[in-house]
Amino acid sequence: MTLTQRIILAVLFIIPIFAIGFFIAQGDEEPFLEEVPAKQNLPAVSNSDALPPNHPDPQTQIRAMIEEIKQKMALKQHEFADIILLGRAYMMLKDFHKAAETFEEALLIEPNSLDALLPLADVLGVVQEGQLTGRPYELLQRALKIDPNAPMALWLIGNAEMQMNNPEQAAEYWTKLYYYFPEGSDNRMKIKQQLASIGKEPAPQAINTGAEPAQTETQTPVANQSILIMLDISPEIKEKLKGTTAFIYAKSQTGMPMPIVAKKIPGEALTSAITLTEADQLRPDRKLKDIANIKVGIKISHQKNVDNKAEIFRIEENLPESRKVNFVIQF
Repeated sequence: MTLTQRIILAVLFIIPIFAIGFFIAQGDEEPFLEEVPAKQNLPAVSNSDALPPNHPDPQTQIRAMIEEIKQKMALKQHEFADIILLGRAYMMLKDFHKAAETFEEALLIEPNSLDALLPLADVLGVVQEGQLTGRPYELLQRALKIDPNAPMALWLIGNAEMQMNNPEQAAEYWTKLYYYFPEGSDNRMKIKQQLASIGKEPAPQAINTGAEPAQTETQTPVANQSILIMLDISPEIKEKLKGTTAFIYAKSQTGMPMPIVAKKIPGEALTSAITLTEADQLRPDRKLKDIANIKVGIKISHQKNVDNKAEIFRIEENLPESRKVNFVIQF
């Protein structure tokens, strides 16, 4: 799969990608990609750049997507996610100055959003001819205060430390990143190679690598981490739900947009009470108990898979201490 194809998937499916701009600037054809949960099915991409006859080339598709988002923004019909998508699209076209302006705009709206902080640090590094010192470094530090285990932040700040001749600090960040990825994964292997390139090896996991502490009797039991979603569904709406699909999810309020736990249920099968637990988690290294501020939501679509164009209803709410939310389904 080519670099362009990887990034197109990242944009279209809103999957976090490691340092698009940094790797383009460095001429690296193999950026680190965040592990995609096995439960997500992405369309197959061939190993060839060849496209079917009369099929628009990727850049034409991206430019069309940019115009569509700009029209939504002009009509004030956009969401925060649209601004992030626009910034990523500009990065794909290597229009890094416009990408930086777009992510700056996003940061003004949500100052603690990693979706704005991290790509802005990345693209500013490109504008600075690959240098991640100065403001990019400050943005990365801010990101790590929000999420100390943010993989893109750990990768980029390690590079910044190397640019400042701080190999020990770089190794500390990269070691933490090494243990973030599953054992045996390609990404873990690449991080190990990166550490070896500066004469380092991953420190034992027990040495401040962000590993989860062993469970003790004083820790909150997993059962108490469940989230109760109460749904108010009228008979009229119940009829409209036939043939739809509901996605019920919980995610970090400020971290990665990817849900921590989620369920997919046929619309007609929705009941008045649904519970999310860690049994519904999408990846083993992201758990409800590790997230302090959670946002819960439900999205209803005409299709079986997540597709914003087929969306007919969505509602989200920050999770209160009671770990219970009430939603009224109406469309």
